[in-house]
Amino acid sequence: MANVIIYLLASIGTGVQVYGAVTNNLWWSPGGPLPTIGLIGVMLMGLGTAWGAIKGSSSAWIVFIGALFCWAFYIPGLGNLLGTMRASIAMGKLSFASLDVYLPLLAPALLIVASYTSLMNGPMGKSED
Repeated sequence: MANVIIYLLASIGTGVQVYGAVTNNLWWSPGGPLPTIGLIGVMLMGLGTAWGAIKGSSSAWIVFIGALFCWAFYIPGLGNLLGTMRASIAMGKLSFASLDVYLPLLAPALLIVASYTSLMNGPMGKSED
């Protein structure tokens, strides 16, 4: 059940940011088809979460594939965000205490935990053969 909670938090957090990218409300998000690919990943993660909650079986494979789609969206976007944050810190315009600047990093942190959990329970997990 803990896995389902981790998957649910990650899919909600990434879903909010991917929706913001699709509606062009995030300045750091990558352009092109990447927000749509991230949206597909969020939907797969939500489907895997629902499957795990209803059936009680391992839905780690579905969540892991959805997380891979989400990483296709996040990797270029985080490069933009971290580059801008580093430049702002170097110029003295940003402090380490600015919570609103670091808040966008919460969803990728949840995605890291969900990716690791689904990887260890799905593709890298023990087979029962």
